[in-house]
Amino acid sequence: MDDVVVTATQTENSVLKTASNIAVITADEIKKSDAENVAEVLKKLPGIFYTNASGLEPKISLRATHIGMSPGALVLLNGIPVNVGKFGYTDYESIPIENIERIEVVKGPMSSLYGGNSARGVINIITKRAKKDFGGEISMIAGSSHDQRYSALVYGNTGEWDYNLNVKKRSEDGYRDETWLDNYYVNGEVGYWLSDDFRIGTYASFTDKERSLAKKLKKSQRDADPTQAVDYSLTDNQDVIIGVNADLKKEMYDFKTILYYKYRDKTYENYLMATSTPYLEDLEEDVFGVRSIFTWKQPMFGRANKLSLGFDYDDDQIDLKTDKATSKTIGAPYEKNDPKKTGDFSSRIWGVFLQDELAVSDRLTLTAGLRYDYLEFENNALYDFTQDGKYTYDNNPDYSKLNPKISLNYQVAEQTAVYGSFSKSYRPPSIYDYYASGSYASKNNYVLEPETFTQYEAGVRHTFSKAIALDTSVYFLTVDDMLDSAYEDGKYMGKQNIGKVEIMGLELALSGSPCRFFSYTLGYSYTEAEYAEDIFTKGGDNINGNRTTKIPKHRFVADAQTLVGEWEAHKLYWNLGFIAQDEFAMDNVNSQFYPGYMLMDTKIRLLHDTYSIFFSIDNLLDRDYDGYAYVSSGKDYYYPAAGRTFAFGVEYRF
Repeated sequence: MDDVVVTATQTENSVLKTASNIAVITADEIKKSDAENVAEVLKKLPGIFYTNASGLEPKISLRATHIGMSPGALVLLNGIPVNVGKFGYTDYESIPIENIERIEVVKGPMSSLYGGNSARGVINIITKRAKKDFGGEISMIAGSSHDQRYSALVYGNTGEWDYNLNVKKRSEDGYRDETWLDNYYVNGEVGYWLSDDFRIGTYASFTDKERSLAKKLKKSQRDADPTQAVDYSLTDNQDVIIGVNADLKKEMYDFKTILYYKYRDKTYENYLMATSTPYLEDLEEDVFGVRSIFTWKQPMFGRANKLSLGFDYDDDQIDLKTDKATSKTIGAPYEKNDPKKTGDFSSRIWGVFLQDELAVSDRLTLTAGLRYDYLEFENNALYDFTQDGKYTYDNNPDYSKLNPKISLNYQVAEQTAVYGSFSKSYRPPSIYDYYASGSYASKNNYVLEPETFTQYEAGVRHTFSKAIALDTSVYFLTVDDMLDSAYEDGKYMGKQNIGKVEIMGLELALSGSPCRFFSYTLGYSYTEAEYAEDIFTKGGDNINGNRTTKIPKHRFVADAQTLVGEWEAHKLYWNLGFIAQDEFAMDNVNSQFYPGYMLMDTKIRLLHDTYSIFFSIDNLLDRDYDGYAYVSSGKDYYYPAAGRTFAFGVEYRF
């Protein structure tokens, strides 16, 4: 708990002095796992829920807040937001884990610092920076389903200059038929120290991804053959991220700014087996932005104080063309344009925030922040949603949002701290939300509004000894003006702000190393997420008081590492982990629950100063389960997950 973190306040503080939940995952902890992407690294944290419908496109939810077809947490890569696309999703596959130094995760509303897309939390990924003149790593991994991963990383430090470059290739056939991926990644950073306290740097990332993903199965189809694909989609996208940053740290003040540009070129073909009408999407996206913060580190009222002022701007422009097939036939040409989903769509966000961290006493710190955001959207679809003035439609809505946060942290003893906080956030509709609901919004005379998140949180941190450290928190979170499907007398009325969700939970993390031969981490989450207002489904059911979908009440994770033996310059480690969760609701009517399950994984690593070798097994007990399952219109659907899988890898360091 002596780690220095930055995500909760955008300033440097030790974990014990941070008045918020925060989890830190290090590069060493990532290597202990056989995670294929960032989402698989994160799923072992309390309060994080993981789904992977296709087996190759993971998504996560923080504190059960990822409801419906909406983006999750704000994900930052070296300070650059990497949420992209019409939904604002994060492509966790596009962030190579080999180059990650650490990940910081804050769960719950963070709009007082980061704006609307952080209403569900912030995942801050920091890549490695060279600590010696020259070095690198070359690795190769092979596994089940023709899983192949090749990576090369070089880094160096020549005094004023530092640099790193990572190149990676990954391919896999997938567990199910018609499921595969073929990806290339290149990312790197160059930094120049103008002085001991002033660094400027440039980060760049390029991703080329091709993938085929199998669709859902009915229960009868799953029972007959869970590997079959009755339909599938094809996606080909190239992503570019470029960031230029300046970081100045003085005794009296700090200043940091990041200018970034993101580009995506994506082609998406859906329903190629024509179980529904096939369609083709061509998307081109350009995003420009800046994030800046100035922190004045001078006493106030004779007490230590940090006063921060920040400014953010994000301009997201999407050019989308959607063509449907001429018929519900395999191979039919895409010649029928969908004007409602074709056009230019954009969002712009300006934000300014103020935060003060005052040491009221040697042990008590008060942090208060306030942020103002102005947002505007533009829907220039080819379709006329007013239908020549028959309806009223706002194709350029704008909003102003004010979000506060106040928190207290009291360090009871050298290794003990308690904290409490109150925060409000908002989550704006995505670009997809606006154009997909256009016809319904015009005919039913409504305008989509941002969701409002309010959270109360309290927590305790205490290190008993090297053998056991405790980090626990409780929270109560509400989501007002929730965006979801609206129905009236069984008729679909579009996506609207129709209800409220209440979420309360407990998160507990234990970790320690009782001896040099053994270390462990344990995590438990209790999450109760329910609809809290009258909301009616297509069938006329009122779901007020029902559980939200996909969220188990109880979830337990554990990892243990044992030093089995050591000789000369070699060490042999054995890692064992498992995840257990109880049932979750498959629909909002709670007509059916998916049963709980437990998964185990294991890994053996041989470490040397210059190389390492590992062998791992995921789903050790070969459990039959699904990456995702749901009920729609009384029918249950499944995305089967892989059974027992194996991987073998080698790494050479120089």
